Amino acid sequence: QVPGASKCFGPPRTGGTGSPPLPSRAVEATRPIVSAAAMAKHKAHGKKNPRGFKKKFKKDAIHGQKKGKKGEAAQYITRAQALAKLQLPLADFRKLCILKGIYPRDPKKKPAGNDKTYYHSKDIAFLSHEPLLNKFFELKTFMKKFKRLLGRKETDLAKRKEDNKPTYTLHHLVRERYRSFEDAVRDLDDAVSMLALFQALPADYRREIPTDAINDATRLYQEFQLYVIRAQALRKVFASIKGYYFQAEIHGQLVTWLAPHQFSQELPPEVDFRVMLTFLEFYRAMLKFVNFKLYADLGLAYPPKRNYKKDNSASEVAALEIEMREAGRAREAQAEQGEKADAEVSAGVAADFG
Repeated sequence: QVPGASKCFGPPRTGGTGSPPLPSRAVEATRPIVSAAAMAKHKAHGKKNPRGFKKKFKKDAIHGQKKGKKGEAAQYITRAQALAKLQLPLADFRKLCILKGIYPRDPKKKPAGNDKTYYHSKDIAFLSHEPLLNKFFELKTFMKKFKRLLGRKETDLAKRKEDNKPTYTLHHLVRERYRSFEDAVRDLDDAVSMLALFQALPADYRREIPTDAINDATRLYQEFQLYVIRAQALRKVFASIKGYYFQAEIHGQLVTWLAPHQFSQELPPEVDFRVMLTFLEFYRAMLKFVNFKLYADLGLAYPPKRNYKKDNSASEVAALEIEMREAGRAREAQAEQGEKADAEVSAGVAADFG
């Protein structure tokens, strides 16, 4: 034995009381054996980030729930999350929100940051069941095939494909957003102002302003003006630098709109006309329903016939011709008979009692 070895290395290892010392391999064999499955389970228990450190989840100290999974913070989602859920590009998402009447929210708690745009989760779930989603997907597929044919210079096939372009209507949205006719009349201010604006604008393909939208807006606005004239509903007019303000009383509701001056209009470059055309698309569908109801109340045929000779001479509203329906004529005849009967009764009373 080397002198002083016990001081340096300690007492010799033994297998027990009074037993001879054991080698190092025998000591390792006495340790408990850990299976590979247990080790894998232990490693999978704590998730690691790419750097190798364990993630620390922020939990509520009382209930032990993750932050942003319950309560007011979980009721709102960001615009990026909504786009991923609906699988739509940003332009189609904006169009769908405008048509459905859904707007961003401003929640008190903003878990994703103050620079994000938030929507209510119920609004996004409401959009996910909209039938227009399938139409948007069909239009996207159509544009891919149409551009492919144009790239191959197959013009005949491209024209046939364009004839079968998917179309959609907004009639169900008008009935959905306006449960009664009074609700639609109450919202006529913006609709008539938008139509009056676009009927004064020129068509511009560079700014994606089609000719059909301008012509349709002009026709609907002139038909509405004709109703105001026939019903004698105009109450106030005011001229300003922006244009002419009109106010009419329709079904007990005051409707105010602004019509621009009849000058050549310049299209400002900072205005996004795609968003305005989306509003115009909905207002055109809405005003068709409103005009039909207003003309029916007066006993007039809708749509009114147009005198193209006067229309070519820029007669505007004067080019529209009115045809009275049979119901309207019967109503006027009944009113005349009622007036005659009242006059006869009043004459008989005056003769009896002097």
